[in-house]
Amino acid sequence: METAHEDAYAAAAEWHSRLDEDDSARTYAEFDAWLSADPRNKAAFEAVEQTWSSLSAARVDARVLKMRREALSATHRLRFFRVATAAAVVGVAVAIAYAVAPLVRDVDTASPAIIMGSVTEGGAFRTAVGERSTITLSDGSSVVLNTNSRIDVRFTPERRSVRLLAGQAWFQVAKNPNRPFVVEAGDRRVTALGTAFDVRMDSRDSVQVTLAEGKVSVEPILSPLARLINAPPVPELLVAGEALIVSDDASVEKRKADVAKVVSWRQGQVVFDNDTLEAAIAEINRYSATRIELADPELGQLRVSGVFKAGHSESFVETVTGHYPLQVAAREPSRILLTGGQ
Repeated sequence: METAHEDAYAAAAEWHSRLDEDDSARTYAEFDAWLSADPRNKAAFEAVEQTWSSLSAARVDARVLKMRREALSATHRLRFFRVATAAAVVGVAVAIAYAVAPLVRDVDTASPAIIMGSVTEGGAFRTAVGERSTITLSDGSSVVLNTNSRIDVRFTPERRSVRLLAGQAWFQVAKNPNRPFVVEAGDRRVTALGTAFDVRMDSRDSVQVTLAEGKVSVEPILSPLARLINAPPVPELLVAGEALIVSDDASVEKRKADVAKVVSWRQGQVVFDNDTLEAAIAEINRYSATRIELADPELGQLRVSGVFKAGHSESFVETVTGHYPLQVAAREPSRILLTGGQ
């Protein structure tokens, strides 16, 4: 005979499958009522959602994902769910081992740390230089913080709000049309229902929103006075594969994005595709306390392509000095100076 705890997990599995297929307001009203009926229901659903998020993030084999779908069907209920969850954990472990293995070899002191956060309804979170952190939100959504990043989470019954104060974050949003998920960064507001997107701030006024799946709208955040004297802003709608870039001078550009390149940091990688050496060094420096500098700014116009480990400044230096007319002019614990080769 199943216990009440097991019943909650079986019901949570069924709800997860149902919400994937039906996102109507009526379904969400019934789901909210089920959540409120018993505290164990919420905990069970979060556990199911976290399992699926982990599988998606780790890019688990399609056969394991198929098992997960079968596990969430009403016909198999709890018995199969246990089996599939066990298989999913093995799949995640293999996927993570494969992804992390290249980072474990030849590790230097700047290796990025990965931190797992707990379920939260709100609060402030941050990462140090070289760290990544995953925070699971109470609605089943998740946030992954990149190096040297800060967010503030505030959930209410009407709205799910996150403020990106610095750095970069990946958002995997649980669907709920009656409770919008809103991310604010700089002077922009991103609104989503159920989607996955990346938001990056490079300075006080520079923001980039990259959409991996679903749809989001991006609009300026106006002061109370500006709202009184200006017409309401027209939101920019992004579809999967697009990015919106707001530059320091407040100009706005929407363009097709290389999503895999933008979010490569989630796998501990930095990808360059014919980028300038100046831009590549600036990106590498985000992940390490050891800064790379160029003695001659003109060297920054060299072009770089390749995949590098985030936080491994020495490996990057060895690569570029081996392929370009560059050499190390000075090496200190916090600084590596590159100059033109002979």
